[in-house]
Amino acid sequence: MCALESSKVHMMKVLGIVGSPHRDGLTNKLVTSAIKGSEAAGDQSEIIYLTDYNIPQWSRSRKRPPRKLDKIVDEADAYVLGAPVYYLDVNGLTKDFMDVISMPNSNGKPALGIAMAGGTGKGLTSALKSIYYFFFCKGLRGINPLPVSRFNFEKAVEEAYESGKLLVEVRKKPFRQAEIEWDLTERISYHFSLPYMNYDMVDEILFLADQLMEISKEKGLTIEEARMENETARKLIDQGRKAESIEHAVKAYEILYY
Repeated sequence: MCALESSKVHMMKVLGIVGSPHRDGLTNKLVTSAIKGSEAAGDQSEIIYLTDYNIPQWSRSRKRPPRKLDKIVDEADAYVLGAPVYYLDVNGLTKDFMDVISMPNSNGKPALGIAMAGGTGKGLTSALKSIYYFFFCKGLRGINPLPVSRFNFEKAVEEAYESGKLLVEVRKKPFRQAEIEWDLTERISYHFSLPYMNYDMVDEILFLADQLMEISKEKGLTIEEARMENETARKLIDQGRKAESIEHAVKAYEILYY
């Protein structure tokens, strides 16, 4: 009996965290899809909505979030954190959560971050970087960063599902323990190996232009002028002339968006 029990694989608990105040919005659909992926891979899951909790803003008084929330988060084995984009960053509710949540046993736990930018789509990668910097600070092992706009939403829902399945496969892989804290070199190297972590605003605009070109092709629209501007911008970037590429990157985006 004991031998059989010890040979069983530990059932992971994957926690979905919805940072949007809209319980049935696009962010929730993405987080839910990722959680369904983790469930399909055989693990337990739970979704929580930050709007259900009284989360304080960070202050010198060190106000803590509700103990129940701290406990739920700390006891999870993996995470899916989804946030809407406000002014090129995560919304305030998600930021307050990231500022004050306690995760003493987080080292090496896998985590998937999703940023949902409605409207123009701008901020989908800059907000995503905020989520993954939070993962970095908590020692979480971020996987498959997912930047989402309304232009790639349907495809992103499918990607979220597959990434949810991957969370189960990755499992906990702690970063090396240095003298004072987790090894900084290893964490930085891992962080910058992930997609989008080195993106700036120019890269983001070109990324959005690519999304718009894709859906324009599907609709049978002519995109030649936008394609040429996009290619010019990328060539200038390859030549180390990124400042000069901005005008062309913006033109490619605006031709397709407006």
